[in-house]
Amino acid sequence: MRRIGRIPVLAIAGLLSFSSVAYGDDLAEVRTLFEKDIHLLNAHNNDAFSIAAHEDVVLFGIFSPFPVEGKEKFRQAVQEYFDNYEHAVITLIDPDYKAMGATGVAWGNFRLATRRKGGAQEYTDGRYMVTYTRANGKWHAISMHYSLLEPLVK
Repeated sequence: MRRIGRIPVLAIAGLLSFSSVAYGDDLAEVRTLFEKDIHLLNAHNNDAFSIAAHEDVVLFGIFSPFPVEGKEKFRQAVQEYFDNYEHAVITLIDPDYKAMGATGVAWGNFRLATRRKGGAQEYTDGRYMVTYTRANGKWHAISMHYSLLEPLVK
């Protein structure tokens, strides 16, 4: 990890972003798990991505105004996302993290670069918040909220 002065800096997919200035094993574990999940999403690896989700996970995704509840429905929603795009890459912008006891949170903004099958490349900005819970020594995503902002380029 690079630093600007004493502030740790995270570069994912070419954008420079500041990470939380707090330190600790729990915080590092939450940060590492979230960053791993984003890499798995970008690689369209649904099986590996879904492992970290809690059995009772709730997802407010970008394609439906309704929540998706439970790990199997979550996995199906992620697969539908993968099935709709031949290219989809999330770039984190200003990610931040907190860990408080058995709860961890990752939040920030993102840029989503997508190309539907046979379509043109599109870019959309959004924001996210992912809440983790620690059970039996492992972190699991219990709640995910992703929302889109106005498209930059169509």
